Amino acid sequence: MADQPEGSTGDKDALLRITQGLRRVDVGTYALRIRLAEKLGIGTIDINAMAFVGEVDGMTPKALGNLLNITTGSVTAMVDRLESKGFMIRKPNPTDRRSVLLHLSPAGTHAMQWATEHFAEAAAAVLAGSHEESISDVASFLEGIGQRLLAAATAPE
Repeated sequence: MADQPEGSTGDKDALLRITQGLRRVDVGTYALRIRLAEKLGIGTIDINAMAFVGEVDGMTPKALGNLLNITTGSVTAMVDRLESKGFMIRKPNPTDRRSVLLHLSPAGTHAMQWATEHFAEAAAAVLAGSHEESISDVASFLEGIGQRLLAAATAPE
């Protein structure tokens, strides 16, 4: 494939495989989140909220609601539920006394670590025997895809 010109069928096939692979990762992630939600006795939207708050520590409830596409009232009820189960905590917002910031509790962080460990095991199995440079390239690629997808999801229309 190195001898094929850019834009050739080989490049399209490789891009299709990458796209299908990312879709499978997405489906696998969703399946893991469903399993974790069942283990914790909470809903999948609660797990999604924990994942967002774990990614952006100190997120406002309004930002979380925008990401999850749910109302302010629904966010409040969800955070109340997660707080009562010991997975999330509210802290005063130092820049706006009318607002709070959301954080995972130690139990919430531990719960999300379960999914992270499954990701790490899957990655280690797939990357076993790979060169360090290749692993670094894969990591950079995935970080870039993740950042761009999150940016696209939060960008104004």
